[in-house]
Amino acid sequence: MATVEAHQPRSAATVEQLLGRTVRYQKHKPGRHLSVERLPKESFQIETIHRFGSRVVLNDGLIVMEDAPTVMERRGRIGLLLKTGEELYFTVE
Repeated sequence: MATVEAHQPRSAATVEQLLGRTVRYQKHKPGRHLSVERLPKESFQIETIHRFGSRVVLNDGLIVMEDAPTVMERRGRIGLLLKTGEELYFTVE
């Protein structure tokens, strides 16, 4: 399966542009620096984004990333691509 990055022009958004969006978890490429244990199976809205040093926390700990991701969006799919090689994908509701 091709990733969002492979077909996306090199214009990336910042994680703050996801604020207020309603998304649904699709899949992720796991690793040590991305915590998705608390992700709901149903759709949810991204309500808060906090930065603590290099750490990025969405929805008060729902998603925790050790680095700010590159955010790619294409055809209703959002990819959060971390420098560590980890990836997190959502579909836009």
